[in-house]
Amino acid sequence: MYENRREAAAACDYEGTAASHYSKIAIEYAREGECRKAWKLADTARIAATCAMQAHDALWELAGEDMTEEEFNAFEKAEIGFMDAGKAEKAAAAAVEKLNAKRRVHPDLAELCESTGTSVEGIETLMKYYTETCGWQEERAIEHIKRLFADGTIEALKMIK
Repeated sequence: MYENRREAAAACDYEGTAASHYSKIAIEYAREGECRKAWKLADTARIAATCAMQAHDALWELAGEDMTEEEFNAFEKAEIGFMDAGKAEKAAAAAVEKLNAKRRVHPDLAELCESTGTSVEGIETLMKYYTETCGWQEERAIEHIKRLFADGTIEALKMIK
């Protein structure tokens, strides 16, 4: 694939830099809840990271432990890009999970969770308790949980770990 060390090092540098760049943007989109954009960029980062690691392996075959400092820096940049792509994929997956969690609870409760930093999973557990164990209708459980937010009970429960 690469005819010499210089070509392999250049590819490590270029593709590793691209992987890190796209990963950074993907993570930003994931933080903003832009799941589709986050995944698109995470996928682009993974492609660049794969190319970087192919160049990385070629550079190792061509140079072994006798790399120059410049080659080693490029070699390392490929590894960093590979790790960054994994972080971008995890961030995109977490953004999708967060979006899906919001969809599992009533929109009013999801909004309260978002504004107070409360886990949707905890509210799902409360809903399940009130509807399945206590036998309440969903609307009654929702109104009760809203009151628990309003009177500070949810915040107090979050302090207990």
